Amino acid sequence: MNPLFMTLLLIIGLAVFARTMYSKTRLLMALGPADRVNHIKERIKNMVILALGQKRLVGRKKERASGIMHALIFWGFCVLLIRSVNLYGEAFVKGFQVPLLGDEFILGYLYLALKDIMEGVVLAMVIYAIFRRAVIKPERLHNTWEAYLVLCLIGILMISDLLYDGARYNMIMLHNNPDHLHFFNNPEYGSEFLWTPVSVGAGILISWMSIDTISNILAGGFWTHITTQLVFLNLLPLGKHFHVITSLPNVFLKSLGYPHEKTKVLDLEDEDAWEDESLGLNHIHQLNWKQGLDIYTCTECGRCKEVCPAYITDKPLNLYEFNDKLKAEMLDNADNIIKRSKLSSALSQNGSDPEQVEKIKAEMAELNSKKQLVGDVISEDTLWACTTCRACEQVCPVTVEHVPRIIAMRQGQTLMAEAYPKELNPALKGLERNFNPWGIGYDKRADWAEDLDVKIMADDSDVEYLLWVGCAGSFDDRSKKVSASLVSILQKAGVSFAILGTEEKCTGDFARRVGNEMLYQMMAQENIETLNNYKVKKIITACPHCLNTLKHEYPQMGGNYEVIHHSEFIRQLVKEGRISLKRTLEGTVTYHDPCYLGRYNSVYDQPRSLLKSVSNWGLTELDRHGQESFCCGAGGGRMWMEETIGKRINLERAEEIAGQKMANVAVGCPFCLTMIEDGMKELGKEEEIKTRDIAELVAKNMG
Repeated sequence: MNPLFMTLLLIIGLAVFARTMYSKTRLLMALGPADRVNHIKERIKNMVILALGQKRLVGRKKERASGIMHALIFWGFCVLLIRSVNLYGEAFVKGFQVPLLGDEFILGYLYLALKDIMEGVVLAMVIYAIFRRAVIKPERLHNTWEAYLVLCLIGILMISDLLYDGARYNMIMLHNNPDHLHFFNNPEYGSEFLWTPVSVGAGILISWMSIDTISNILAGGFWTHITTQLVFLNLLPLGKHFHVITSLPNVFLKSLGYPHEKTKVLDLEDEDAWEDESLGLNHIHQLNWKQGLDIYTCTECGRCKEVCPAYITDKPLNLYEFNDKLKAEMLDNADNIIKRSKLSSALSQNGSDPEQVEKIKAEMAELNSKKQLVGDVISEDTLWACTTCRACEQVCPVTVEHVPRIIAMRQGQTLMAEAYPKELNPALKGLERNFNPWGIGYDKRADWAEDLDVKIMADDSDVEYLLWVGCAGSFDDRSKKVSASLVSILQKAGVSFAILGTEEKCTGDFARRVGNEMLYQMMAQENIETLNNYKVKKIITACPHCLNTLKHEYPQMGGNYEVIHHSEFIRQLVKEGRISLKRTLEGTVTYHDPCYLGRYNSVYDQPRSLLKSVSNWGLTELDRHGQESFCCGAGGGRMWMEETIGKRINLERAEEIAGQKMANVAVGCPFCLTMIEDGMKELGKEEEIKTRDIAELVAKNMG
C-alpha cells in the first residue's frame, strides 16, 4: 500500500475533523457552567448500560426490532474500530496488527471471526434500515437525505472491506499469492479464511474474475474503505449524526440522583441579574454547556414526540423541532457567544474599575442575540404545552434533558417578560393570598379533619411522622376523601403522626413549574421554617408533586427530610403486619402511574403490590404503563390552565382505560384523580369505571 497517500489522507481528514471539533467544543465551553464530573464510577456504569449497552433501544418492547437494528450497527462499529487501526497501519507496515491480535494469538483469530460476522450483520441491518425508512415509514422518523446518505456510507464501508478481504482470499488461495499478501496461517489455528465465512463468501462471488481485476478490487476496496471512513468522520459533526460522537460523553455526563438537572434556585436579589435578563432562560447564550451538548446530541429519532402527551393530542410541541430550533439559534450566534464569554471573563478581572465594568457590560449587551428565545425562536404555545411529565426524557436513547430548559424559559417569561398565560392568575393569586391555588381561606385548611381525631403539630409535635396533606387533600372535595382514607389507615396501624393544619402552605410546586420562582421561594422558605421549627424528620404525603418538591427541591434551600409517598408507606405497613388486606375488590382493575411518582421518583411496584392484595381479579396493565405511562395532563401547571388546542390529554388517557374495558382504575395522585374522573365523566363512564386513590381502596379492604 502507499504510505505517502495514506499520510496525506490522514493529515487532511484528521485536520479538517479537528478543526470542526475545535469549533464545536469552543462554542460549548463559552456557554454557562455545569457541574457534571462527580461520581465517576456511577457515570461509567450509566455509559456502559445506556450508551454502550443501548438499553433504551434494545429494552423497549414496542420498538424491539428497530432497537436491535440500531444496536447491532453501533456494536458493529465498535468492533470495527480495531479493524480500522489495522488498515491504517497496513499502509505503512505489511501485516500490521494491533498488539495481542496477531496470528500468534487465539485472540487474533477470534477477533477476525467476530469482525467478519459483524460486517455481514451490519450490512444486513443497513439494508433493513433503508427498507424501513423507504417502505415501512414509521411516523416518528424524519426521512431526510442525510439519513440515507449515512446509511449508504455505512453500507459502502462494509462492502468495501468485505471485498478487500474477499479479494485477498482469491489472491492467496486461488492465485498462489503473487503479491505476497500477509494473512493469518498459524499451524495451531489454521488459515484465517477458516474463521471468516462472510469474507470468503464475498471472495467466491468474485472468484470468476481475472487476477488483474481481483487485484484492482483489492486496492479499490482498501482505499474506498479508508477514504469513505474519513469522509464519514468529517460529515458526523455537521448534522444529526453528531450524536455518534457526542452520545457517549452526553450519557456519561447525565444528571445523577435526580432524573434531570434540578431547577436552579435563582438569586432574586441580584440587581445585575434583573438588569441583564439572566433570570431564567431568555437568550441563547444563557444555556449551560451541558444543555448545549444535549442539543448537539439530539438524534432526531422522534421517540420523544411519539410519547409526548402534548404532541399526541395535537399541541404544537414537537421536541425534535424544539431542539433543532435551539441548535440553529446557538450556531447562528456562535461567534457572539464566544466573544461574550471572553468579555465575561474580562469583567470578572476588572470588577474593581466601575468605568471599565460599564464599558464591558455595554459590549456584552451588544452581543446578545436579536431574538428572544420565547416568541422569536420557540412559540409561546409550544412552551406552555409541556406538562413536564418527562416521558420524552425517559425514552431518549442519549439522555437528552428537555424539561429543565422548558422550566428555565418559563422563568424568563414569568419573571422578566411577565408574559405567562393570564389564565394562571387566579391560581397564582390564590397562592399569594391564601397559600393554595384554589384561593380558599387558609384558615380552612384543616377543616377536612375536624371529626377524625387527628393531631395538630401546634398542639402536640411529639410524633414520628408529619402527614403532609397538600392543597388538594385539604381543599378539593374529592381529594379530602383520600386524606380521610389515609388517616384511617395510619390510625388502624397505630402510626404516630400529626398534620400542620393551618400552618401548612402549598409546597410551591405549581409556581415553580410555571416559572414563578419568586412565589415558589416564598412558599418554600416559610414551609421550611415551619418544618424545622418542629424538628420534622419524616414526612408522608399522598401527593407526588408535594413528594417531589419536599424530597428533591427543598434541600436546595436547607430543608432536608425523609419523604415517602403514601403507597410506599402503606406497603411497608402491610409487610410489617401492622395492617392486613382482603381481596374483595371485584372487576378488572388497572393502575395509572402518576408522572411525578413514577418517572421522577421511580415508585412503580408498591402501588401495584397493594392493588394485587385487594383485587379478586388481579391487576391488568394498560398499554402505556410504568416508565412509559401516559400523563393525565395536569403537571407543569397545566392543572390550572385550559386546553384550548387539540384534544384534551385526560380524555386521551380516559379513552385508553375505557378501551381496555376496565372496571376500576387506581391512582396515586390527587391531580390524576381529578383528571381521570373528569375524563370518565366526559365519556359518560363515571359510573361504569370507578376511579379511586390507592388509599381509598386499601381503607375499604382492610381486615
